Amino acid sequence: MHHGRDTLAYEIPPAELEAYVAGRVRHVQAGDASPLDLRRSGGDVVRMQCTPLPDGGRMLTYTPVTDIVRASDELKLLRDALENVEDGVLLLDHDLNASFMNRRMRRFWEVSEQEAASRPAYSSLVSRAQRASAPNIPANELTRFPARRLAEVKAGDHVRDLQTPDGRRIRAHCTTMANGGRMLTYVDITDLTNKAAMLERLATTDPLTGLYNRRHFLGALDAEWSRFQRYYRSVSVLMLDIDHFKSVNDRYGHAVGDEAIKAVAAACNEGKRKSDLVGRLGGEEFAVLLPETSLSRAWLVAERIRKRAMAILLNAHQAQFGVTVSIGIAEATVSMSGIDALMAAADHALYQAKAEGRNRCVAFVPAPPASKAAE
Repeated sequence: MHHGRDTLAYEIPPAELEAYVAGRVRHVQAGDASPLDLRRSGGDVVRMQCTPLPDGGRMLTYTPVTDIVRASDELKLLRDALENVEDGVLLLDHDLNASFMNRRMRRFWEVSEQEAASRPAYSSLVSRAQRASAPNIPANELTRFPARRLAEVKAGDHVRDLQTPDGRRIRAHCTTMANGGRMLTYVDITDLTNKAAMLERLATTDPLTGLYNRRHFLGALDAEWSRFQRYYRSVSVLMLDIDHFKSVNDRYGHAVGDEAIKAVAAACNEGKRKSDLVGRLGGEEFAVLLPETSLSRAWLVAERIRKRAMAILLNAHQAQFGVTVSIGIAEATVSMSGIDALMAAADHALYQAKAEGRNRCVAFVPAPPASKAAE
């Protein structure tokens, strides 16, 4: 037993090593045929096996197994590393049975370590996920969900975003392995998705009112203008402004002025239709985009918003006061050069509403062609 120390002996406390070696000697004396790996001082490993002989002796055979043990050690190290990474890792064999599932993946699939070790079929895991995620899957997709997921994994090399029942967002990568199996990695992108959504909100919305900001509104209007040019679908715009807003700020202060702006923003949201888009252009000025809407229908929306604004009551200096808005309405025409012309038309109608006494809606009426005017 002085040829080397068996690999298990390296895990034995020094105080217990002598008793451990004595026990191994007794196994040899008893003719124990189980193999024993011995690690030499240089790191090489040989596998010793004891075979009882008919005359009562023992035959010890030593087989070099350094490469086998080293590969086993490396595999164990790799499995330990995969077990503790933050991403979920699932290895499937060529029959799509789970050959390895790390801690994170077991938590995602809600399976125990013992169940994972039983090499469950991927189809059974997907069926379980189907039941757990039923609230997030349309009813007509429930029966097709397992088959579709199985087909995607069989095809290999795809990326798919999933949502767990608790609302987490998971990005699933499927990679085809050289042995015909698949490696699935699940990365929790919830925080990344939330941050991206937050940045998107910051980039597109007005912080005071929560409405879309000027840049996003004009971008949406530009897209709608392209549809108008391509399909000749009506599109209208409302421009509205809080009447005597400077007096509100001067008399009650900017904090109350901000409350007035927020109240009018709410009136716009309440008065618009689902398909309409409201933006704050700046200060006390707002705009509403009305896709596929004629001038007459846009007038109805404008009047609804104006009346809701008239119902606003704000408190300041132990008193209440109301606000009104003036609204200009314009519909896109083929003679207009672009969104700037459409916005200018609505703005012209807005100033006309102001000039006529405020708290009213005015529609932009294009001037007749010169030849018609001469008649």
